[in-house]
Amino acid sequence: MARYIAESYDYLVDDGVRRSEGVVGKHAGSEKLYLHVLEVADAEIAKLGPRVDEHGNKQHDRLALPRSEDWWIAVEGEATWPGTLRPPMRSQCRLVGGRPVPVPLTEVDLALLRKSGAGKNL
Repeated sequence: MARYIAESYDYLVDDGVRRSEGVVGKHAGSEKLYLHVLEVADAEIAKLGPRVDEHGNKQHDRLALPRSEDWWIAVEGEATWPGTLRPPMRSQCRLVGGRPVPVPLTEVDLALLRKSGAGKNL
């Protein structure tokens, strides 16, 4: 199990497996996106696919668990964690064999997030 930065439209993510209070991500877009640090099992990472919104539209830039709209991992997130400038911490994936694979947080990343005041989320 590893930790990832996930995005959500909700301040609180509580799916019965994980619970997180989000922070408002900084970005140029008009959407209000909350960022969360979530523990996600390797088996769940393998199940991630394009997020399907409430209208049935597939969002290929967002990976989510099947039948879940609450949170997702961005292929290349624009929203950054407040207080992290270099490097800016965001939800992201890397391409492996042409397929986006979420990038887990390292211990260095977690230390930067703690320094930015994200202690309650870790």
